[in-house]
Amino acid sequence: MSRKLRKKILGDSLIWVIIAAFVVIMLFPFVYILSTALKSDTDLATSVGRILPKAVQWENFTKAWQLLDFPKCFFNSFIVAIAVTALTIFLCSLAAYVFTRLEFKGRNIVFILYLSTMMIPITVRLIPSYNLCRNLNMLDTYMGMILPQVAWSIPFGTFLMRQFYMGIPKQLDEAAKIDGASHFQIFWKILLPNTKSSMTTLGIYTFISAWNNLIWMLLSVRSESKWTVTLGISSICGASVIKQPTWNLIMGVIVIGMIPVLILFFAFQKYFMQSVAATGIK
Repeated sequence: MSRKLRKKILGDSLIWVIIAAFVVIMLFPFVYILSTALKSDTDLATSVGRILPKAVQWENFTKAWQLLDFPKCFFNSFIVAIAVTALTIFLCSLAAYVFTRLEFKGRNIVFILYLSTMMIPITVRLIPSYNLCRNLNMLDTYMGMILPQVAWSIPFGTFLMRQFYMGIPKQLDEAAKIDGASHFQIFWKILLPNTKSSMTTLGIYTFISAWNNLIWMLLSVRSESKWTVTLGISSICGASVIKQPTWNLIMGVIVIGMIPVLILFFAFQKYFMQSVAATGIK
């Protein structure tokens, strides 16, 4: 075996070892949550240092389901996450069209100022967002739960969509203008159909962020009827809870709350990988 071939094999093996290590690190929290949810109360108390349960307790998920009103929580979470995702994709696509297809003075400066809002920490945005929703009587409403999250998602979403729009040749726009197409027709019939993968990527990211949002839900939601999944989970565990369930049931609640997000990711995984590949090519 030649020296060059040995170096290649050693290099490839090292890369695969690093990839495997990252996979283990990323999957370990999910494995730990699932294994804890499947442990019995006795196993939970005696399995210190052991990850896998001695005997799988599937009935823990039935007990976990009864701890929360999951149909109501899922409904509220879906309403908020879907609305935030749809509005973010539409508004970011329009903004990206403006920054890539329309020529106006100071466009790049405006875009830089636009992106600079991403550097403002979320904790700093909470107080003005809360005061604005309170003054507009939007606290404890779906509008108050949705619109601030849309505003926070727009800068990053616009940046992502702009990068994909820049990869679409402007000759397509010019040909459509010759045929009498308006700006909206160019946006709707040319750019959007060619950016399905990028919209899917933005949609997955936005949906997961909105689904997992807790801090804004704690501020904007007051009535139990508006509880999302994250609020429901926080209501059964934490320092303020008087009687906290056992950890296997808490982990079971978390696993149930993760199921819609996992289904979404695997359902649109193809488009997500296409956008990553396209970004790498550019």
